[in-house]
Amino acid sequence: MSTGTIGKSTYSKQVASLINRISDNTAVADSLYEQASACFLQMAAQQGEKTELAQQVYLFENRQQQVDKRDLALVERNLQQAKGEQQSFVQARAEEAFVRFSALKKLCQDTLALCQGESEDETRVNSAKMLGTIQLLSPTEGKLVAASNQKSKHLYKALLSLRLLDKLLADGELNNPYVRQSLAAQAKADSKDEYQPFRDDVQIPLIMAALLQDIGTCHPDAQRILKGAQGDKDEFRVLDNDERIALLQISYRESLKYLNEGLGADRYNGNSKEERDNLVKRDTQRRAFILMLLKNAIKPEHGIGNILKIPQIYTSVVLSTKSSFAYDTLPKVALVLEKGVEKGIYSKVAVDALISITGVFPQGFGVTYIPKDSDRQDLDRYEYAIVTGLYPADIRQPVCRMVTRNLTYNVSAMGCTVSVENNLYYPPARKKLERISEDRLLEILSKLVSNFEERKNMSLLPKCWHPDEYFSFVKNQNLWNKVVMHAN
Repeated sequence: MSTGTIGKSTYSKQVASLINRISDNTAVADSLYEQASACFLQMAAQQGEKTELAQQVYLFENRQQQVDKRDLALVERNLQQAKGEQQSFVQARAEEAFVRFSALKKLCQDTLALCQGESEDETRVNSAKMLGTIQLLSPTEGKLVAASNQKSKHLYKALLSLRLLDKLLADGELNNPYVRQSLAAQAKADSKDEYQPFRDDVQIPLIMAALLQDIGTCHPDAQRILKGAQGDKDEFRVLDNDERIALLQISYRESLKYLNEGLGADRYNGNSKEERDNLVKRDTQRRAFILMLLKNAIKPEHGIGNILKIPQIYTSVVLSTKSSFAYDTLPKVALVLEKGVEKGIYSKVAVDALISITGVFPQGFGVTYIPKDSDRQDLDRYEYAIVTGLYPADIRQPVCRMVTRNLTYNVSAMGCTVSVENNLYYPPARKKLERISEDRLLEILSKLVSNFEERKNMSLLPKCWHPDEYFSFVKNQNLWNKVVMHAN
């Protein structure tokens, strides 16, 4: 295993920061999900104050009609004071909601900036890099898997949703009028303009929808189901059917409520009434689009809700929070989606589009493969690689970065496309190496794993490897620079 400094590269820190800005557990409590938790509690606590203030106004308005002239001035002063208190209350809540909206908007802008490029190819590389980094920063074994995946899944899903949107549009499979209208407006826009129709009206709202889709789970009622009334239950346990249905209902209802009541409207800074009116109009349309996405994701059929639903299912497998999580099952995510298509649960068009983007093997997955010599003959060993490329020519043949050569970790390794025949995830490839002696296989294992004595009982023909330890070293985190590609 490589040595060096354990930590995060500048880019890995950027990705980790985005994850923490979405969901974290700190004293500052300024992440999106922490803000939502506080907001739900405040809504319940402030409802009584809101009602009391409204009753005070109503009471003094009624008294105006009932008192004689000598008492009218006092009643009117009391009425104005009550209205002032009510207005101050409303303004304070509006300011809090605007602060939450502004933080969410900036989070979405920063997410888009990190994954989007100047060209289609650059966007693909940037997206693969972010997805792979999220996966590689996540532990693959131990007690922290579920909690880490729970935090990371929102960003991962948002990125997949963006790329699925691109793919469905490119294939002519998405005819939503609002999206098409934004695309048409984008074609006429100047790239130097501050307002970019497709980015601001479609992409940013889509990221918002992905991040808000599960935010209703922050509601106290949802938390009681997940953690129990005393907070002593495992939130990642398998829920019984009644609990699961109740949780889904609460989460959906409160996610919509948070969008409508917990997030303030965008604000215009300037002196142009026309620009202000345009901003208000666009903000209303964007919220309607987010609301449509959240509602349609429940039963998307063949509609636009699939750009949230299908990435949600994919992410729930790849970044699973189940206690039964097993790293070597991650490539089965394609089978999960395909079986859903067979049962008529998922859209075939959307599933095929997403799998054509990701391939069978998720970004950052550790591939074990049989290398070839200069004469294209299989060698008598296996090596390690990491999946680093989206849009593979064949969904079963991942685009990878070689991590080892000649059983030695090599930071400057080349890239490769791993064939089904030489990928140890598939039985035919493992069968090729069955003729090799156990001593030779143990020798290979001893050169590739750290703490060999603890791990020598691992499978001698591993279907995959766990690259998170390798990725923990800063110098191993630049896996997406250009490399010479080989076929294996």
